[in-house]
Order: sequence, then C-alpha cells, then structure tokens
Amino acid sequence: MDILYKPRLSITEQIHHMKSKNIKFTIITEDEAASYLENSTYYFKIKAYAKLYDKYESTEKRGQYVDLEFAYLYDLSNIDAHFRKSILMIALDIEHYLKATLLREFNKTGDDGYSIVKEFLSLNPDHFEKEFTSNKSGKACSNLINKYENRFAMWNIVEVLSFNDFHELYRQFYIKHGKQLCGKPTGPYTFLINPVRMLRNAAAHNNCLINSLKLPYVSEDKFNNNPEVSSFFGQHGIKNRSLNTNMSKPLVHDFCVMLHLYYQIAPKNAKAHTFYDLRELFENRFKRNKEYYQNKNTTLLSAYDFTKKVINMYCSLLNI
Repeated sequence: MDILYKPRLSITEQIHHMKSKNIKFTIITEDEAASYLENSTYYFKIKAYAKLYDKYESTEKRGQYVDLEFAYLYDLSNIDAHFRKSILMIALDIEHYLKATLLREFNKTGDDGYSIVKEFLSLNPDHFEKEFTSNKSGKACSNLINKYENRFAMWNIVEVLSFNDFHELYRQFYIKHGKQLCGKPTGPYTFLINPVRMLRNAAAHNNCLINSLKLPYVSEDKFNNNPEVSSFFGQHGIKNRSLNTNMSKPLVHDFCVMLHLYYQIAPKNAKAHTFYDLRELFENRFKRNKEYYQNKNTTLLSAYDFTKKVINMYCSLLNI
C-alpha cells in the first residue's frame, strides 16, 4: 500500500485544514481551538474522532464532513480519555483476580508448582529467555527475576509475566488440570481473557478507542463474538436485536466481555464500587454535552445506549 506523505502543519494551518473539510468552529472558537491544540492535545489525536462522522459523497462538498464541529471532536477525545482510564483500572484488577484465582485452583492440585512452570517455559524457551534477560535490570520485577530465574514456581512466576504470557500459563494450567478441577480442559474464563488483554494494552498505550466504532480494529472475518456473554445478557433482559447489533462491534463486545469477566471474579464490594462509578461516568460525564450527538450520530448513540443498559443490568444484579 502506498503511503501518502503529508506536510507538517502549524496550528494555524491545522485549523485552516479542518475548515477546508467543513469542520466548524461555532461552539469552540478558532482561538480556543488553537489554544487546545497548543497546550492540551494535538491534531492527529483529536482529528482521529472525525472517523465517526459522515462525509458528503456528491455535490460540490464531496469529501467534506457533514455537520461536524471541532467541539464534538474535543469532547469525544475527553470522553475517550475517561473511558480508557476506566478500562485500565478494571483490566488491572482483572489481572490480579485472575492470578489469585489461578493460585487458589493450583492449591487444589498435587502439583509441586515447579514442574508445571518448567513445562510452560519449555514451550517457548527463546521467548522467555529474551523476556527475562531484558527485564533483569531497570524493571520493577528485576529483583524477582534475578532471585528466581531457573527455579521459578507457580506462585512467583505470575509476578513477572506479561498479561499475554500469563494468559498462556493460565491456559496451560487448565489443559493439565482442568478436567480434575472443573470438568473441562479450557478453564472457567479462558475465552474471556483475550478481549481484556487487547483493551488493556490499548488503554495503557493511550490509543484512541471510540473512533473504532465506525471503522473496527478487527476485521469481520477475524472477529469472534463470545456466545457465553451474549447469552448471559439475553437471560437478564437485553433484547436480541440490540444484542446482535452491538455485540458485533469489536469495541462494544470487548468492553462488555471485560465487564462480564470482572463481574464473575471480583469480590462483591469491589464490583459494587466499580459498577457504581461506571454508571456515574456514563450518566454524568458522557452526557454532559449530549446535544452534540442527539439526532446527529447514530453510531455513537447506539453503542452508548447499549453499553449503559449492560452497566445498569450489572448494577441491578448487585442491588446498587
């Protein structure tokens, strides 16, 4: 694919370019927008949310945006920042609770904790040698790696693995012990973890997420809807038509899978606190400028309404 090289634009030129694309400055003025771009954000970041808006396909305005204000983009960038912070907090908690669950299940087996780790590391020795070597100095886990390298056990290796490698350890543990512990070799949450890992990585790298609602980050042929989560939602009052439409959107699907996994494994008090905060976020901050989106962007409104229903469903189950 050929890459189109674009010239560097000054702040003034960035605003001029947006105006040429029919992005308007009637709510936030050009001077205010220039200040935001200079001090609070940057053009590439804020322009990413324009993907959510239609362009004229004919007439002399072909290629220009339909009814798009700079204020909409700025508000969406702030909403997305709040969204990413919530995702990161929940994902970090999930990682902790998954580790606690795995070690609790491990204690029900007769495994000594060393043999299973040795088997796990032997699956990809070059990868783990590279990982441990690169983390021996200057990392929070350096002391653990230097202390336990070549004699890791189940209870300490979980502290030094990436989320992706932990997921593989989790999977391998249940391949070995799943039938004994829960009657199936996949483990109770194996198929819920990958969407959480993806969202966690995106949020940690501060990637834009909401803009993917219209142009998904996973192609249709590679996207797998989780039937377990959809079935749970259907059993608790989410209508099939809304389910099928919104759970086919990778971002909505992955976020809802993350919420479901959190609901399954977090302690009750933690769940109540987290889902209360999510409900407040969706009801208050996300709706602060609701007039920007009403009757203007069905993609955003549909995703918002569905996700809010899911959050309210969990709040009802938790009696909060």
